[in-house]
Amino acid sequence: MSSPTTKTTQFKIIFVLYSLLLGLLIGGIAAAFLALINFSTHLIWQVGYSHFNQPFYPLLVGLFGGLLVGLMQRYWGPYPKTMHETLSEFKQTGSVAYQQQVGKNIIAALVVLACGASLGPEAALSTNVGGLITWLGDRLKLTAQQKETFLTMGIGAMLAAIFHAPLAGVGEAIETTSLRDHFKSHFNQVLLYILTTATGILGFALVNQLFPKESPFTLHTPIIHWTLIVWPLLILALIVGLVFGNLFLKIEQWCQWLFDTIQRPVLLAMVAGVFLGACGLLSPYLLFSGEHYLFTFTKSGLDQSFIYLLLIGLGKTVLTNLLFAFGWRGGKIFPAIFASAAIGLSLAVVLPYTPGLLVATVVAVSCTVIVAQPYVTATLLLFLFPIQFFPVILLACLASHRIQKMLIK
Repeated sequence: MSSPTTKTTQFKIIFVLYSLLLGLLIGGIAAAFLALINFSTHLIWQVGYSHFNQPFYPLLVGLFGGLLVGLMQRYWGPYPKTMHETLSEFKQTGSVAYQQQVGKNIIAALVVLACGASLGPEAALSTNVGGLITWLGDRLKLTAQQKETFLTMGIGAMLAAIFHAPLAGVGEAIETTSLRDHFKSHFNQVLLYILTTATGILGFALVNQLFPKESPFTLHTPIIHWTLIVWPLLILALIVGLVFGNLFLKIEQWCQWLFDTIQRPVLLAMVAGVFLGACGLLSPYLLFSGEHYLFTFTKSGLDQSFIYLLLIGLGKTVLTNLLFAFGWRGGKIFPAIFASAAIGLSLAVVLPYTPGLLVATVVAVSCTVIVAQPYVTATLLLFLFPIQFFPVILLACLASHRIQKMLIK
């Protein structure tokens, strides 16, 4: 007869193995989903445009996409669910609904993202991850706490895979305390997140080999000149990041108020689609989440004017929040990073001192305000900027989070 200590050890081993398999599965699902989006985007924006070579083609795509989005909003409801809604649903019910939900999430996200919306895939993926974990938990007889552990780890692995940020799961572990109920030390909690994230990235890479894509985004500014002038400039960058982050949230509130006032989902979705098409005519940088454009945009950004960069940042912000409020639902993390980078570049054009450091500070601060998770934000940005910027990024995230809480109070 096994002792209680032996049973506890066996449970922990099985729990870790389940976590590793979960990460592998989630990484594969994320890669397959992104490949499907890339294929659909290619059909609409390359094959379709080549056969229908008209300058107003983006307007037609936006209008048709708006009609589909509006009809889905009317007859299905708000799909895809956001990451916040998924976590809230789990906290209220102890599970994430998956029956007759997964297909709606995938189709809605596919329409939104393939039509060029300035939104990311993490919303649909987080909901499908939650449904998968609920389905597995029901069959493995897991408790509510164990399901919650799997859910937070699964979302961390998903973020790490799609944002090319291996430590995103670690940031999630630092932000949350749910795993402490299952493991005695915080170190064990972080270690389990690292292992789950590693298998998630492995699963993502294995599936991604079948569907080649562009190289990861990056910014290059290898040398930092630490002179006295850098400190007031970093403080200025922090202030700019705080202002822009709060402006992003305020525009989000205004767009939602506008939708709640009019309450015509089909009409508003089509209006947003026309606005999307018009933005596509003005600049391709305003379309999509911005992941595939960030490298070329930041590479040529310092050669652009202050007004151009400012308009790109503000335009991306308005478009992202307007689309989301008007039914084109998706993730806002990467559009927020792109828009913040544009604002940071506009500052660097005016004050051309170690521009990469100024951009990194603005992005770190504004995204911390928007996401409200400093460690997750820092780990998401870790490999976006040169590694020597990371201490500044982490300090900027922590400082802005503290300042933002003081401002809210």
